[in-house]
Amino acid sequence: MHVRSIAFVAAVTALSASCAEATAQAPPVVTQRGVRFVLMRAEATSVAVAGSFNQWSASSHPLVQAKPGGMWTIVVPLPPGEHAFMYVVNGSEWVSPPLAEDYADDGFGAKNGIVVVRR
Repeated sequence: MHVRSIAFVAAVTALSASCAEATAQAPPVVTQRGVRFVLMRAEATSVAVAGSFNQWSASSHPLVQAKPGGMWTIVVPLPPGEHAFMYVVNGSEWVSPPLAEDYADDGFGAKNGIVVVRR
C-alpha cells in the first residue's frame, strides 16, 4: 500500500507541475504600454520574440525571466494592425506560440502566432 501511495503522490505532483506550466502560458495581451508576450521555458537561457514588427530579428526584442522556473516576458509597443510572431529560444530554436489570437503558416512547416492591435 505504501508503494501505491508514493506512486499516486508522484503522479499528482507531475500533473500539478504540468498544469502550473499550462496555466502560466498566456496569449499576447494588448496593454496601454504595448503587447505583453509571455512564454514558459524552464530550460531556456534566453528567449526573444521575433515577428513582422521587427523584420523577424531573433535578437532585437529579448524577453526577461520574470520569475525563476522559466516564465519569460516582454512588453513591445506595436502600432495598430495584425502582427505575426514566433519565439526564439536560446538564440536558434524557433518556437510557435503555444497560445495566440490566431495562427498562420510560416512557410517552413510551423505556425506563426498572430496578435491584433486595435486602437
